Amino acid sequence: MSKSSNKNTANILSQQANEAYYDDEFEQAESLYTQAIAADSTTGEYYLKRAQVRHKLGNLDSAASDARKAADLSANKSDLLRQYFKALFLHGKWAAELKNYDDAAESLRKAAVINPSHEEIKSLLETVEPLTTPVPEPVAEAEPETSAVSEPAVPARPKVRHEWYQNDDYVILEVFIKRVQKDAATIEFSDKSVSLSVKMATGAENNYEFDPLMHSIIPAESTFEILSTKIEIRMKKSSSGQRWDHLEETEAQQKSNQKLALSNSRKGISWDAIAADAEKETKLKPSEQGINELFQNIYKDADPETRRAMLKSYTESNGTALSTDWKSVSKGKVETVPPNDTYAKPYNS
Repeated sequence: MSKSSNKNTANILSQQANEAYYDDEFEQAESLYTQAIAADSTTGEYYLKRAQVRHKLGNLDSAASDARKAADLSANKSDLLRQYFKALFLHGKWAAELKNYDDAAESLRKAAVINPSHEEIKSLLETVEPLTTPVPEPVAEAEPETSAVSEPAVPARPKVRHEWYQNDDYVILEVFIKRVQKDAATIEFSDKSVSLSVKMATGAENNYEFDPLMHSIIPAESTFEILSTKIEIRMKKSSSGQRWDHLEETEAQQKSNQKLALSNSRKGISWDAIAADAEKETKLKPSEQGINELFQNIYKDADPETRRAMLKSYTESNGTALSTDWKSVSKGKVETVPPNDTYAKPYNS
């Protein structure tokens, strides 16, 4: 049976289950929703509806499990935000009844981000969060004694429990460290990273770096809040609606970006090569040296998108234009703009 046929079958079974539910025939509704899920296990709505049926039947553990599955299938989908919120709320509420406080708190926190004014969620969090499992403070590992002189190792990031999720405008990072004083944490945002420094009650200072982030953020519009059980960091996305597959760039992505920054353009010209050749061919006037240094500094300190914009604009315009705005440059070919009183003549090989 094809995938589309399975989805049609699941949809029909779900409609039949809805009718049974409205007729208070909960056992039949549960059976029909189960059949719908067997035909299409990718639709969170079926799990959410079966969760409510199972709750009616008194099967709280299975109801909570279904609600969590529905939340997982609805996450990061803006068109399913209402369904995602409901699944998180029900899972958090039922997990609290089952005394699974850590799971309950996790779902309720995410639901609170979507609807901060929801009174029942606020009340549940006030009850649940003090009952969650304490997270031990990170302890630096002692360095092994050795008589041999060796190269200094790159320090590993201190381990700390953290989670992240997102909506259309923000990426929310939760770092679970309890009882941090309001003035004991410092957070710094940059376009592609966030750093956290926490002074612990023991006097030790732990630093955490999330760098490079998956995509760029707006530091000026990013905030953080120190709560009793965690530090919540809200990073404003540079591009609203952009979906993040990971919090940080994967190793493969970092290597790819490095290659992109160093690789030649389609015409076999790199900005580094252009700068080197120009320096060999002509000695710049003092007034021109500052401009050249400015361009080199911009390129040296630029992120991959800015470098890509510089390469593309310079190459496609035959050296008559230079742009650092990738959003603008990526829309199409950069036209040649000759100086005043001149015109561009095509080169024929």
